[in-house]
Amino acid sequence: MQIKTAKDVEKLALKISEELGIDVSKYRNPEVAESFVDLLIFPKYVINYTVRPIIFSLLLFLVGFFIVDLVNIQYLIYAIFGLVFFVITGFLAGVLFLTYKMKWDIWGIIDYSLNILKSAVRDLGKVGEHVKSENRKDTLKLLFQGIIHAVTIPMISGAISKKVPFFGRFISQFINKVLTLISNKVKFEKTKVAQESEKEESESTALQAYENIIAGATKNLERLMTATFRIAQFPLKILFGISVSLLGVFLWLIW
Repeated sequence: MQIKTAKDVEKLALKISEELGIDVSKYRNPEVAESFVDLLIFPKYVINYTVRPIIFSLLLFLVGFFIVDLVNIQYLIYAIFGLVFFVITGFLAGVLFLTYKMKWDIWGIIDYSLNILKSAVRDLGKVGEHVKSENRKDTLKLLFQGIIHAVTIPMISGAISKKVPFFGRFISQFINKVLTLISNKVKFEKTKVAQESEKEESESTALQAYENIIAGATKNLERLMTATFRIAQFPLKILFGISVSLLGVFLWLIW
């Protein structure tokens, strides 16, 4: 089920309630959401991972006045163009560091959602009365989407809006898109252990089968997250490479 609008989320929550007897909204925990947002909010986030590389590049720029053999007009050329190259390079390095930090923080949110998924599976009670072994994958997919869209996204968005009045909307939209992509792309595949457990179906073995499938999906999600951020970082890496190259050529010419 592809989730795109608020109505889709309502239909999803209703479907989970009718088919599985679970109200996913009960898993919302505002305090946990705020603890995640504390990791993501500006300006501390930006200062730690973006401004510091710029400051470091500026220090290197100043040191260059004492290292590079400059005479007459070269001081002015270095002061103008060197400052531009160093600042741009430092800024791009900072943005790259920021994306790596955001990757692991967003993964923390996803990991939290997976833990909620495990709790939801346990809350199914007598699993055999709700689902059968052949539709475990569909059940987990449905539950995970419900948790992401009816629990995680509202929690995180609400906390961001509360703590980040100006830039919160943009941060929230970015995180929501990543989480939506993850929820739509995640696949729950039966593991060998899960398949073997079907021979003696019971509540305990069924729960173990679900947990094994979730563990397998977690590894796939990590790969998906890595691939997603690599795609997002690729233009930045190219720009950073170009900036470093231009800075190197400039220093070589003015040396």
